[in-house]
Amino acid sequence: MRIILLMIYLTGFLLPGLTSVQAQNLYPMRNYNKWGYINSSGKWVIQPTFDMALPFSDGVAMVKDTYQGGEVWDVIDDKGQKIIQSEYFGYGVFLKLFDYRVTIQPNKKFTEGLVPVMVEILDKNYKGPPVSGFLNKTGELELYGYYEKVFNFSDGLACVVKNNKYGFINRNGEWAIKPAFIMCGSFSNGLAPALDEKTRKWGYINKKGSWVIEPEFSKAKDFSEGMAAVWKDFKWGFVDVYGKFVIPLQYRTAESFSNGYAYVGKDNQFYFIDKQGRKAFSDNLYSNICFTTPFTNGAALMAVSPEGRSCNNFEFADNVILQDSNLLQYITTSGQVLYKQEMEEYYSINKIRKP
Repeated sequence: MRIILLMIYLTGFLLPGLTSVQAQNLYPMRNYNKWGYINSSGKWVIQPTFDMALPFSDGVAMVKDTYQGGEVWDVIDDKGQKIIQSEYFGYGVFLKLFDYRVTIQPNKKFTEGLVPVMVEILDKNYKGPPVSGFLNKTGELELYGYYEKVFNFSDGLACVVKNNKYGFINRNGEWAIKPAFIMCGSFSNGLAPALDEKTRKWGYINKKGSWVIEPEFSKAKDFSEGMAAVWKDFKWGFVDVYGKFVIPLQYRTAESFSNGYAYVGKDNQFYFIDKQGRKAFSDNLYSNICFTTPFTNGAALMAVSPEGRSCNNFEFADNVILQDSNLLQYITTSGQVLYKQEMEEYYSINKIRKP
């Protein structure tokens, strides 16, 4: 009884402390010409001091700065502290480790503690095959091999390319599924999309490399929240893990589901749908959208144009925002605006004289 009472007593004091240190969701946001991170209350947690800030994944994020007039990228934690710093200028994080140099491209992200990297052998006499691998959060090359390219770990496996064929390795670098496909995606719900060499069609395999959903699609995306977007007969639709269509083929464009919603395009209109295929949110939300990112951790980043103005030019590369001068805002999964830039920022960024 004394032990039980002591546990209750300690729990009563510890729980508030534990709650206060729980990880919070952080979202990249621009303030005038600098980027930082806000929380789910729209408050600045990491002040806007970066030239660019990318979304958090696996507790870390990539940010861009200017150093001695050059572009440098680093990896930060959720306190804004730099945990991996680039040693060279350029588009990505560049580290010299022993006699080789590794590169993290900005469109790559950490999953399961690792990020895909390219490895450059600095020995000028090296004539061997290309090397790729995975860097951990301490900046160590944890896993590497003679691969042309590697992709993120998901469900304990990563798609890799060797001799122009795609297969999957585990965390020990062992072949879980030998390279036998033209292309492959990531595992989710125990399935991964793969492009069959014989039929030249996409289907879904299990972790033994066997077809669970036969290759019959022209395009196929990873499973997310129990559904996958597939392209067939020049239209996108969504199938479940049994290959059954749960949302019929009807869209010109379709993104994967995230936080219960997917962004689709149909009849020159673009909007979010729910898992029943119904249009989500009010039409007013879509009237001024220039582009939007998927929902992540309960919020989606949107670029919008002010009333009476058209969208300004924006530039994406591999899902990374490189240039944009529209108004940025976050909306929640309930359709409410979490944070929106002020018009003062819009005038300043676009060098427009205030009316």
